Amino acid sequence: MLRTFIFDLDGTTVDSSHRLGDGSLADWRRNNTPANIQKDSPLPLAEQLKQAITDGLDCVILTSRVLGTADRVWLAHHGLEAPVIMSRHISDDRPAGEYKLARLHELAVNRRMAWADLRDSVVLWDDDSDVKTTLRSAGVRVIDPVQYNEMAKEAAQ
Repeated sequence: MLRTFIFDLDGTTVDSSHRLGDGSLADWRRNNTPANIQKDSPLPLAEQLKQAITDGLDCVILTSRVLGTADRVWLAHHGLEAPVIMSRHISDDRPAGEYKLARLHELAVNRRMAWADLRDSVVLWDDDSDVKTTLRSAGVRVIDPVQYNEMAKEAAQ
């Protein structure tokens, strides 16, 4: 079975911590300006995503953020243009776990796959606790990228 590698952006492949504010979705959206987006930096896991894309693996970016032109320019500049990029619509206020589970079900439908087949083929990297809990409860293999990114940063020093 073909594996599908799904990567979150913020806190997983992208360091956008300078835009967090108070952590609320509303504050995030206020700080989500083109100038601030250009200050983001790739985390070590971004190299794994980039290599997987280069190798032609089945890669998806699934983010809870609303992606705009500035985000797409940033991704392209860093070689992180996955064949499928799924992002939140501006009017979607669902919790991140609920949102991402719905998007995975949508991906299964779009690929004409049974949910169980997609679920069993996915390896998903995400740092959000709600996403990890919700998706793991649905049987999705979720890997927390925080330790990987920390170890890779230490090894690079």
